[in-house]
Amino acid sequence: MDDNLKCCFTGYRPSKLPFDVYKANKEYTEFENLLIAKILETVDIGCNTFYTGMAMGFDIIAAETVLLVRKLYKSEIKLVCVLPFKEQADTFSEFWKNKYKGIIADCDEQIILSDNYFKGSYQVRNKYMVDNCDFVLTWFDGKSGGTKNTIDYALKKGRKVININSNFDDCLNLQQRLEI
Repeated sequence: MDDNLKCCFTGYRPSKLPFDVYKANKEYTEFENLLIAKILETVDIGCNTFYTGMAMGFDIIAAETVLLVRKLYKSEIKLVCVLPFKEQADTFSEFWKNKYKGIIADCDEQIILSDNYFKGSYQVRNKYMVDNCDFVLTWFDGKSGGTKNTIDYALKKGRKVININSNFDDCLNLQQRLEI
């Protein structure tokens, strides 16, 4: 078992998720439980470093989950925040900005890829994370956009992809998914 595996997250912004992330509900609770289970399973196979792009929605939720797992299980896992540019959170709502600040305060490392926003800065961030990880953990349902582009890039680079949305496993090349 390799204990130096790295995983990155890619997923949707809140508006593209099929459940409300602002209050407790059955769908969100099921999502959180699946995310916790998959993070624990990746730790069991030797993943000790998780990369998050810190976007509103899936990225921030996944980062909070890594911090929760680290705290509850006293695990040696690390959280790396890969910021596409310094002021990424400036346009976030207060809800997401507060979550962002808490994660930044508790993460193990910050990597800032640019001083300023530029067209394509999010794509550069996503490629950086994929290039530096062994596999990608996502919640994906086939919608086009940044998540799909990141998954396509990961598969092209030979990375294993774990989709916690099992209803849409057929959206991925099953031979390149990581079964854990």
